[in-house]
Amino acid sequence: MTFTLTDILDLDFLLAQDEQADTPEHIRSVAARDRDIFCQLDTADMSDTDLLMSWLAYRKLVFFDQAGEKGQWQLPGKVFSLLYRWMARGLALVAGIIGMAMAYGFLAYHGVRPVNVTLFFVVFVLLPAVLFLFTLAGLVLRRSRLFRSGPGVFLTLISGVLFRVIPGILERAMKFFGKMPDDAGKARLEAALYFIRTKKQAYGFLFFWPLVNLLSLCALFFSFGALGGTLFRVAVSDVAFGWQSTLVATPSLVHDVVSLVAFPWAAWVPDHLSGPTLEQIEGSRIFLKQGIASLATENLVSWWPFLCFAMVFYAIVPRLLLILAGFYAQRSVLEQFDLHRPRFRRLLVRMKSPVMDIGFKEQPVNGSDQASARHNRQTFSSTDTKDAAQAQQNIKQPSRTADTAQNTETRTSKDVNANVGVLTPAAVLVPASIWNETDQARIQELIRQQFLLDVLQVIPIDMDLETDADLLEKRIPPSADPVIFLQEVWQPPIRGLLHYLVQLKQGVLADKNLWVLLTRTPDDEDLAVAADDTDFTVWQTCIARLGRPDILVERIRP
Repeated sequence: MTFTLTDILDLDFLLAQDEQADTPEHIRSVAARDRDIFCQLDTADMSDTDLLMSWLAYRKLVFFDQAGEKGQWQLPGKVFSLLYRWMARGLALVAGIIGMAMAYGFLAYHGVRPVNVTLFFVVFVLLPAVLFLFTLAGLVLRRSRLFRSGPGVFLTLISGVLFRVIPGILERAMKFFGKMPDDAGKARLEAALYFIRTKKQAYGFLFFWPLVNLLSLCALFFSFGALGGTLFRVAVSDVAFGWQSTLVATPSLVHDVVSLVAFPWAAWVPDHLSGPTLEQIEGSRIFLKQGIASLATENLVSWWPFLCFAMVFYAIVPRLLLILAGFYAQRSVLEQFDLHRPRFRRLLVRMKSPVMDIGFKEQPVNGSDQASARHNRQTFSSTDTKDAAQAQQNIKQPSRTADTAQNTETRTSKDVNANVGVLTPAAVLVPASIWNETDQARIQELIRQQFLLDVLQVIPIDMDLETDADLLEKRIPPSADPVIFLQEVWQPPIRGLLHYLVQLKQGVLADKNLWVLLTRTPDDEDLAVAADDTDFTVWQTCIARLGRPDILVERIRP
């Protein structure tokens, strides 16, 4: 099972909603809900991807059930999918009309001067073929470091149209048809678009191929339109084609070029359609002093099949192949997407860890809600989680199930042991000069309570890259993931410290997630860092600029 770009955006968005939890009660309720979802699943043969897909299917049903019709303007995946489809249709329509109009106008013939075959071939065959080769070369060169610095001018333009122009057009269209959302709906749409734009840096490689396909779709329908305009013009009017050149160009040389161009279809197309013969080429050459009165009609009309086949094989087929390759490449990128990034890993930790570890205690509910909860749990557990669409169809009455995630019967240790979850192992790196053994035990317990991680090893470090790398290779347990770097929030993220973190991640921690956990100083009674703390915001900004999604900034919460 593979996540789509829409799924990844929605998953990230819903996780961000959960991460806004700042009170202990809210944090515990989120953990209890995720654990409850996990307990409803038959997890015997489920991978972590299956778990995340099931969690997403459940959360989307709950979200839409609570938000109603307005929910479609809130989930960024839905917004992106809507904008992408409308832009693809709009580009295809506009490009097709332009191609048809240009070809139709280009073939205008009033009985005096025939259509110039060479010019037509350059505009509607050679130019699209050259642009295709440039696109192909750009995709190949993009794999080198030189071309990884940015998305390119055309992709930036398309991205701007997708996320800025199209929303404005949709807004005016909805206003025209009387379906304009209210101010709250507009605010939700703007928030979703802002979320997508902020994720372009983290998920830029996921947006690349959809944008490439938009460009290819535009070129494809331009050629389709040109082909349609040509066939229509030929069918409803008498069009004469001819060639001329001031250069020394013999009919035999032109015939050789035509035969070479027609090679892809010459073997299976009748001779009179594959291209003009040598005699027809000689008979369609135009000399301005002589005019066309002496030229035979059968020679002047012999070019149009050749030109149509050339548009198909050199303008349309390559773009179709590029679009198919783009879909395959996008699928490959999505299959390789790392769903063990810190943020997703933290969700898996919450799902697999027993609720008793965070001291959760719920309030009882009435009998009808309990009956509904039991019905919904049975429905969800029977879901085939290997198919997200089927999962969404099988989950019933999500709003009540969501309520029971926060208001179920009191969990005793016996109840929890019936659904034993294994805490995710982790390791903690602490500056040896700051954190003594007592403080280390204190932070270890906080990590266990707040993040549901089993700290297997607390490793004092000297903040010297070579020394610490040798130490960590020996002391970090193989199963420990994530590795948590303890950092006092008041200390600024200077360049040397950031370099140290990046080098650790690229070296000894290359196969593990790295969390930068921000705390107060060990001497403070309360180690918690507020969400609006300025120092915390600075750390988030600096880590984000590193462009390393496998390095996560966290904080000890109140």
